[in-house]
Amino acid sequence: MIQNTDRSKSFETILSLERTRLVRLCTRFTGDSNIAEDLAQETLLEAWQHFDALRDQHRISQWLSGIAHNICLRWARKQGRNLLQFAEPLFIDDDAALAQLEDTIEDGFDVEAELERKELIELLDRALALLTPEARTLLIARYIEETPLAEVAAQLGMNTGAVTMRLQRGKIALRRVLTTELRYELAPYRRGTTDTSGWEETPLWCMSCGQHRIIGQYRQHENELWLKCPVCCPEPDHFFVHTHSPSLLSGVKGYRRAFSRIASWVDDFFLSKLANARVTCYCGRTLPLQMARFGEAPSLPYSQQSLYCQCDVCGFSDAESLESLVFALPEVQRFYREHSRIHLLPNYEVEADGRPAIVTRFESITNQEKIVVVSASDTFEALQYHGNGV
Repeated sequence: MIQNTDRSKSFETILSLERTRLVRLCTRFTGDSNIAEDLAQETLLEAWQHFDALRDQHRISQWLSGIAHNICLRWARKQGRNLLQFAEPLFIDDDAALAQLEDTIEDGFDVEAELERKELIELLDRALALLTPEARTLLIARYIEETPLAEVAAQLGMNTGAVTMRLQRGKIALRRVLTTELRYELAPYRRGTTDTSGWEETPLWCMSCGQHRIIGQYRQHENELWLKCPVCCPEPDHFFVHTHSPSLLSGVKGYRRAFSRIASWVDDFFLSKLANARVTCYCGRTLPLQMARFGEAPSLPYSQQSLYCQCDVCGFSDAESLESLVFALPEVQRFYREHSRIHLLPNYEVEADGRPAIVTRFESITNQEKIVVVSASDTFEALQYHGNGV
């Protein structure tokens, strides 16, 4: 038990060590880093008020995660949202429930998988709504409500042979809807291609031009992914993404979710480290981030300048353009989800906070809404965000 005389000092230590992690956790839950800042602060305040409930100081991170979980749930309910279909709130002094929450968050809980299931159910609802009333009723009764075939036949006053035939017609009609009207919405849930020679169109629009769908190759069994725009990436060695990482892609079923995983990785690996111009390699070495002009680092489409790092020990290397770093910001990712068809406007230079800076802008194709990010010219760290210009 933490003594009251040490309470202030202990809380200051928690604030410095845990706040950044809690902001990232709340950002994953809410998808909004600004809201996450407030929720993380609320988490620390509630932890302060219930500090005596902490029985094991070694589990303080898990204890704080449980509080953050409950606060995010309260926020979601106030907003009328059910973002992640979490379980009911946990009491912060319930050790058994807290241990279960810890296992769920750290090992088994996949936010994107939960969202994917919810989106797939909504997609099925949309597809069923496009069928005839008879086909929809039969498919729901037999395959969703799992009513026995004989019972379905009795309810409709038919024999089982007639019901079986109509069910087959309903399945054919449903497949036709999913592969025609809803083919792009269905694409993220199909298995990746194993064709090593060809590219396939994905449901993602190019974030650079906004005029063409991204094409991809996904060797799912090898956890290898390529993504490119057929126009913005004209050279054979130009890609938006090329990765071969089991830790990133294991269990990922489609291009949309894989793309989201890549953006999250760039956020975790690079964005919080830009100010110090150093990242930590997978082998544990500290690597300097180096600025490179076009042609001085691995080739990147649409960019004249990039940051790259390379490890001489394990061979890891990566290069990220300013535009790709900006695109990976949680604020820009949220904008991309809300406006799936966007395009990149030309960058320009300004001065921000007394520093030379570069303005990067993404604009919605459909309604001309913009998100604007001002980044430091020397480190690429984000200095300012704006919704409609600077």
